[in-house]
Amino acid sequence: MGLFKRRPPTPVKRLMAAAGLPTAGGEIPVGDVVMEVVRRSSGRVAATLAVVEDLLVEEGNVSRGALEFLEDLQNAASHGTEGFLTTGELLPLRGPRTVDGWESVDLFWAAVVAWCDESGVELDSSASLRAVEHPGLRSVLWPSCRSLADGRRVGLSDVLLYEKATGATMANFGHHPTV
Repeated sequence: MGLFKRRPPTPVKRLMAAAGLPTAGGEIPVGDVVMEVVRRSSGRVAATLAVVEDLLVEEGNVSRGALEFLEDLQNAASHGTEGFLTTGELLPLRGPRTVDGWESVDLFWAAVVAWCDESGVELDSSASLRAVEHPGLRSVLWPSCRSLADGRRVGLSDVLLYEKATGATMANFGHHPTV
């Protein structure tokens, strides 16, 4: 009768399972999954990126969630802190769809930085982000900010200013609803 059909796992649960996290207790924030995966000792980034590759072909919120995961992963890796994977270490592990999603996210954040520079928006130093040692604070702060090569950081507040001023959002999703 199909009364006891098992529902397929949600995208977040698929990411959690690939990251080696327990799923029986329900979903956790994507940033927490990212922070587990980006730890150098986790050894789970390739498996998790393979799930992202699969999610990117699905419609709607599923592919959006995969892009959000990639964004958080890029941001967390950008801080270049000991014990965590760097962007350079992640690049070879991407599949073809993940490369496209990665580049979309990267181009968007580059546009935000360029707009901030052109508009005179002062970007703070990224040193304070790297100094955060508490895992709970890291899982909130690191995925939401990106450290730049010149020692500055750009964060969600800068993204919101950019989106409001330009009307541009990242392909397939933005950080605030468009009206």
